[in-house]
Amino acid sequence: MRRLDAVRHMLLAGTSLAYAAAAAGFADQSHMTRHFAKTFGLTPGRWLQIAGGTQHG
Repeated sequence: MRRLDAVRHMLLAGTSLAYAAAAAGFADQSHMTRHFAKTFGLTPGRWLQIAGGTQHG
């Protein structure tokens, strides 16, 4: 859970998904996305939209 918390903080700060995954110690972005979605019920990109990090469209 600590790694995913670190990912959330990095994403809110504007870090890319790939960099956040590597910095938090995941094997790759796909690995991080699977764990993130399983834990929070949303993909990291969707969570970031809801959390107010970026707006698309």
